[in-house]
Amino acid sequence: MKQIDNFLIPPYFDKLKELVYSSNFNWFYQSSSLSDLEKCDNFMFTHKLWDLKDGNNSNYFPEFWHIFLYLKHHTQCKELLRMKLNLYTNQNKKIYHAKHYDIMKEDDKPQEDVTIAVFNFTSCNGSTIVDGKEFISKENSAVIFSNTLEHQGTVQTDHNARIVLNIAFK
Repeated sequence: MKQIDNFLIPPYFDKLKELVYSSNFNWFYQSSSLSDLEKCDNFMFTHKLWDLKDGNNSNYFPEFWHIFLYLKHHTQCKELLRMKLNLYTNQNKKIYHAKHYDIMKEDDKPQEDVTIAVFNFTSCNGSTIVDGKEFISKENSAVIFSNTLEHQGTVQTDHNARIVLNIAFK
């Protein structure tokens, strides 16, 4: 588990940040931060850029593809499984989303050969908590950890929106 500051070069980061914060970017409401099988009361907005499992990819995916190359620089990344943007809105209180694993096997256990990266577009008091360790959201930083470590996100109270890119890879 590690946090990497200044993950992307500034011009590329600025371009992506401008895109995800633009009024033209499509966000989709989710009534739960977990799958439909595990409902909780915490909502968020998402935008799936790429998913190997179901082949879905967004028209915006080509803009984000180069992040895979940055992952290769910092990890032994070989295969991209999923890229999904999450947007948390300020609800004037700190909300802890449910603890979870991102990629599960058929036996409902976390897939061991998968790594997760949570990349931050926003500096705020929202956070990602991995195996009990809290990483405060800092723009252009990534938290990288094993899919076998339970994690959760928190909603910020000091910024209108917190945007993160969740990446699953082998």
